[in-house]
Amino acid sequence: MRVERVEPRFVEFIPDVLEDGVLYVSMSYGTVIHRCCCGCGEKVSTPLHPAQWRLTYDGEAVSLSPSIGSGSLPCRSHYFITRNDVRWAAPMSKTQTAAGVRRDRAALSEHYEPTSSSLQRHPSWPGRLKDWVLRRGRRV
Repeated sequence: MRVERVEPRFVEFIPDVLEDGVLYVSMSYGTVIHRCCCGCGEKVSTPLHPAQWRLTYDGEAVSLSPSIGSGSLPCRSHYFITRNDVRWAAPMSKTQTAAGVRRDRAALSEHYEPTSSSLQRHPSWPGRLKDWVLRRGRRV
């Protein structure tokens, strides 16, 4: 059954059996894991990292950004989790999935090994912030 709302559960270790509609958040291991919200039962992992996903918790609800695109799964689900609500987007095509994988790899590579051209392009912190915001905006 399709999930429209998730319940955050803060844990140290991810349990072996995942419940539908539960977002397991392990701050110790910097990861959020849940079963795909489409109801297919597949496990979806969203690593918390500056070049990957960001979790926001306001004391009551959680949001994950950017979107969760399960284009490599048979269901091809694509959704946002905002204040525990699941907002559905169009399924991801194979082309979109491949582009997303390339973009994610490039973001991780740039995070760990910035190129000299990227450092020279925006040497000031406002320039780097602008570059980061632009990159994040393309991931949605």
